[in-house]
Amino acid sequence: MHRYRHLLLLCCLYNASCTKNFDRINTDPLRSKDITPGAQLSAAAYYITGGRDMAYANLYMLLPVVQYINGAWGMRIGTKYVVDDDFYLDRLWEITYSKSLKQLVDLIERHKTDSSKTNYIAAARILKVYIFSILTDAYGDIPYSEAGLGYYQQLYTPQYDRQQDIYHHFFEELNAAAALLDPAKTPLTNDIVYNGDLQKWKCLAASLRLRLGMRLSAVDEQKARTEVQAAVQMGVMQSRADNFRMIHEAFAFPDLRGNGLSQALQEAQSFRRTVGCNTFVNFLKQEQDPRLPAFFISQDEQGRDITHLTNYISIKPGLYWWDEWQDFTAADGTVIPQASKYCFINKPFCELAAPFLHMGYAEICLLLAEAISRGWITGNADSWYQQGIRTAMEQLEMYPGMPPIPQQQVNAFLHTHHLTPGNTLRQILMQQWVALFPNGYEAYALQRRTGFPVLEKITDEKSESATAGIPPRRLFYPRTEAFSNNRHYQDALDRIGGKNDWLQPVWWDK
Repeated sequence: MHRYRHLLLLCCLYNASCTKNFDRINTDPLRSKDITPGAQLSAAAYYITGGRDMAYANLYMLLPVVQYINGAWGMRIGTKYVVDDDFYLDRLWEITYSKSLKQLVDLIERHKTDSSKTNYIAAARILKVYIFSILTDAYGDIPYSEAGLGYYQQLYTPQYDRQQDIYHHFFEELNAAAALLDPAKTPLTNDIVYNGDLQKWKCLAASLRLRLGMRLSAVDEQKARTEVQAAVQMGVMQSRADNFRMIHEAFAFPDLRGNGLSQALQEAQSFRRTVGCNTFVNFLKQEQDPRLPAFFISQDEQGRDITHLTNYISIKPGLYWWDEWQDFTAADGTVIPQASKYCFINKPFCELAAPFLHMGYAEICLLLAEAISRGWITGNADSWYQQGIRTAMEQLEMYPGMPPIPQQQVNAFLHTHHLTPGNTLRQILMQQWVALFPNGYEAYALQRRTGFPVLEKITDEKSESATAGIPPRRLFYPRTEAFSNNRHYQDALDRIGGKNDWLQPVWWDK
């Protein structure tokens, strides 16, 4: 099985060009009539979280900007809001368009007239919506309707569609794709997402519709309500078995089978210097959350546990790990050297075989609790809230070497965590934030949509921030777009004030 996957990925890597302009990205993507749709579907899925480069935006921008972690030099983009070398952020755009989406567009175009391949078409359309949602939530208006069609329609400089139009099409696509899934047609093979289970793909379509419908809660409440209700009617995830997660294996860069975030974390300045941020760690302490030791560890340079001495010392948002250089003296007089005093991300998250959870049942439970609290659907919000927390604790067991949280601790936490009138939404949204770690893409969208968590003011000792400490509302478009797709790129900039400004909110961010 491993050998088959490896050969598949070598084939897909060879044939998927990594370029900086759309005329080259949209040339014949495969040059072979024999590649199977299953191979393309798997390659597209692997590219989302496999390979170190794809993880840079998450690690250096998105996780720090929502104040989960900071401390490493590269994280100054997300924790200080420094306009840095674009490479880290450009990877998200370049790899997604030139690899994942390229595979899916070609799959759909190749087989759109073959009625036996409708399950592949449906799965590709669902995965395509998910990938495009990452892009548009990060950037706003993006190439969408014409993206990837250079070879088929000679559209080498695709227009930037408005995000509002993209979202409306998302809902249509998810509904149509779910309806296409048919067990009487050719089954999905080599499906690394759901192993050919069409019902789980349908659950994913409905669950994405729920997530994206809720995204509109501030900008278009009526549309949000309609889509959330439709999603629930379609049938969202029912258990952790429905989780949309990418299973990875213990392979290092550039092999896509290894978890890209883990590969990035293992770089010298990331792993030991990926420190827990005050905002996250202090909230976990305040809530007496038993997940704190699952997320972070406190060890000295010899790997000995020093939690009893430091109690998970975290770092202020905006600081590098060396900014507060003084050693720490514990209550018993033990001196902890500066380099060892902070808590840093736990080792299971850094394992190459760690899965990446794109969307899980815990998130669905908490979204349903939110929808009920808003009066959009019926049900018991507190029951869904509690189930969401329980599932979020249980899902940590998927990380290699992560010990289960004892049921006694889970039950004790839930006993003291029920929804209280007047504070319901805040409670639900904060637990969504905790449950999403380390998915910075979705956590960043959640924070902009809801204002939770309330971000702490950054500490900017050397006045490095390019925004005077104001958190960015979107990612910069890659500079290469100004050369390769200038007219449509400029049209998109004109809609946000004429410049590539990361303080301009995306459409749903009101």
